[in-house]
Amino acid sequence: MKLFAVSDIHGATKPIERAAPLIRASDLVVIAGDITHTKTRAEAAEVIACIEQFSGRILAVHGNWDKIEVKDLLEEKGYSLHGKGRMMGEIGFFGLGGSSPTPIKTATTYTEEEIALVLQAGYEQVKDASQVVLISHVPPRGVRDRSFIGLRGGSRSVKAFLEMHPVSLCLCGHIHEASGIERFQNTIVANSGSFKKGRYVSVEIGPNLAARPGRI
Repeated sequence: MKLFAVSDIHGATKPIERAAPLIRASDLVVIAGDITHTKTRAEAAEVIACIEQFSGRILAVHGNWDKIEVKDLLEEKGYSLHGKGRMMGEIGFFGLGGSSPTPIKTATTYTEEEIALVLQAGYEQVKDASQVVLISHVPPRGVRDRSFIGLRGGSRSVKAFLEMHPVSLCLCGHIHEASGIERFQNTIVANSGSFKKGRYVSVEIGPNLAARPGRI
């Protein structure tokens, strides 16, 4: 299975149009949150419609910059994985939207306790899959989450969950400048960075799992 994974689109549709060949060549498009700039459902609908020109195979979560109405849109379209699990063949996907609390007030944040419950709810639906993939807007604390001023922006609950559960891959975003790929115990953590600036991650899932950063 080939994945085209992005995060932090922030309303930009031109990068989507430039990435059309990559989207068409993928089995699945993964959106790890922060779809909007204005935070609204209307803008999210425009972004999603742009992607749907090239693929209708989408799994997504909302970001901390997106209002709850964006999550509602994703759920109505059948794309949302927040607190849910989905089997795609033998691969299980589950998700977490929003973020843990941040120094700056944003549209959608959850307490660490809420995050732990959301993760467990989705994981229960896919835990028997041959490989499990977490789509989380927020990275695990201490892994691909260092901001440009040196602060860590990841979730402690995401980190604790990965320490305790067999998850093959965590696709995330949130901290734009922390883009890249890093192994955390048995999990590959891939922060795709800002797709508004053209960054993405391509993933191939088979007997082996490979994730590679890219830029359009």
